[in-house]
Amino acid sequence: MRQGLPLSLLLLGCLLATSVQAECAYPDSDRREAPDWVCSLAAYEGAEFLAYGDKSRLPSISLQNRLAGKAAMIAVVANLLDYARADLAAQLPADTVLELPDAKDLARVAKFKGVKILEKAASPQRHLYVLAGVKPDVRDELIAVAKKEVLSVNKKSLIAQLGQDAWKKLAAAN
Repeated sequence: MRQGLPLSLLLLGCLLATSVQAECAYPDSDRREAPDWVCSLAAYEGAEFLAYGDKSRLPSISLQNRLAGKAAMIAVVANLLDYARADLAAQLPADTVLELPDAKDLARVAKFKGVKILEKAASPQRHLYVLAGVKPDVRDELIAVAKKEVLSVNKKSLIAQLGQDAWKKLAAAN
């Protein structure tokens, strides 16, 4: 009896873990199961800097698709810029504060050519969810673009704090 107890607890734990993982519902409807990435971006494999955009039902499906896709792309660019800022901050004195570039600037978003729409899903209420991210083959290239954007926005303050020579070294290294 005692030997069967740990096994039964293990099986119960597996069943509960499976049922929790399988219960991903759309935020706007519980009538159908949603893709795992709608509930947790960590569940998606094969891309980084993941984000999703969503848009409620609109009269034009193409407009809904464009707006949700744009929101997802902006969120991915924001993730890249935040990563670049943290990486650059680690190379600078602790008291350095780096300004984060505006990820909603569409001219800036256009510079990140490797950000891709990975998946789309529509809820039963016709709310569209669009997943975007960065594939591993363009990751380093897009991080370099993000670093250049962060450095560009912070150039004057960094030159004032570090001096021209240190600025040139930092810009050349990144």
